[in-house]
Amino acid sequence: MRRRLRAPVVLVLLLWMFVSACSSDEPKGFASEPTATILEQTRAAAKAATAVHITGTWITQRVEYQIDMRIKADGAVGEIVTADTKIGLLRVGADLFVRGDESLYQPNDGRQDPDAAASAQVLRDKYVKVPSDDPAYARFAGFTQLHPLLDDLFQLSGTIKKDGRKDVRGVETLALVADSGRGGEVYVSLGAKPFPMRYSPGTNSGRLDLYEYDQDFPVAAPTGDQLVDYGSLNPTPVPSTGTDTDTDGSASPSPSGTGKSGSSSSPKPTRSAT
Repeated sequence: MRRRLRAPVVLVLLLWMFVSACSSDEPKGFASEPTATILEQTRAAAKAATAVHITGTWITQRVEYQIDMRIKADGAVGEIVTADTKIGLLRVGADLFVRGDESLYQPNDGRQDPDAAASAQVLRDKYVKVPSDDPAYARFAGFTQLHPLLDDLFQLSGTIKKDGRKDVRGVETLALVADSGRGGEVYVSLGAKPFPMRYSPGTNSGRLDLYEYDQDFPVAAPTGDQLVDYGSLNPTPVPSTGTDTDTDGSASPSPSGTGKSGSSSSPKPTRSAT
C-alpha cells in the first residue's frame, strides 16, 4: 500500500512546486499595476530626482553621440563624443563652460581657415565660458539641465506592453515596450522608487542608462590656465552654431552640428559635437 501511494504523492509534490515557481514570476505589487499607472509614477519619480548619471548612445539626424553626463539641478559635468570630436561640458549654476579638441573650433564646411586654426590651438582642451545669449549656449545646455531633460525624455509611442523583468546595472527592473520596441522602451526600477533605469526612443535610435539617482557630486568653475576668456581672441568670422529644429518644429536640446551661417568677432565652437 505504501509503495503504491508513494509515486502519486511525489507527482503531487512536483506539481505543487511547479505551480509555485510559475506563480512567483507573475507580476506583484507595483509591477502588477497597469502600464499607464507605471509610466505615470515613473515620470513622477524622474521629475522629483535631484541628480542622475546618464551614459549611453543617442542617435539623432544620423549622428551618433556617446554621452557620459552627471547632472543635478545646480550643475553638471561630463562629455559628449562623436566620430569627429569630443566635447567636455561643465555647468556651474547658470554658467556653462565648454572644452573641446581642435576639431570643435574648425569650420563646419571643411574649409581651411588659418585664423580659426590658430584659435583652435589656443582653445583646445581649455574651458571656454559660453555667454547665455549665444546660440551655442542653448545647444549645449540641453545636455546639462536636469529638468526638463528628465521631464520630457521618456516618450513611448504605440501600444505599450510589459516585457518581463530585466537586470539593469544590478537593479531589477520591469521592461515596458511600445510596438515591440519600435515605439521605444523604458526599464523601470522595482526598488523603493520607480526610477527609469534605461531608455531607448526606438529602433536604431540609441540607448541611455540612468543611474546614481539623487547622488550629489561636486562642480566648480574652472580657473587659471584651465579657462580661456571667450572674447580674448579675435579671429576672422567663422560659422556659428544654431539651434536644431526637429521635424515637429521644436528646438532640440541636442547638438546636431548643422550650424547656421553667421559671423562672430570671438572664438566659439563651430562643430557642436559633430
